[in-house]
Amino acid sequence: MAPRAVVIGGAGFIGSHLCERLLAEDWDVLCLDSATRGSAPTLNAILRHDRFSFGRSDTSGSLDVDGPVDWVFY
Repeated sequence: MAPRAVVIGGAGFIGSHLCERLLAEDWDVLCLDSATRGSAPTLNAILRHDRFSFGRSDTSGSLDVDGPVDWVFY
């Protein structure tokens, strides 16, 4: 089973590059972002990746994530 990461703020410049790197290392990645400022071109390139999922969230409340998570990047 591949390790799983949640990247909060993953639609931004740094977060999208982190998502890209984790996917290259065979991680399953859940990106959470409010996307109020748009998204980085890097994120657009990985939206269709099999191990990538995107959730729109502003993280002001609790987060409901299904299943175990190995790392949370914030």
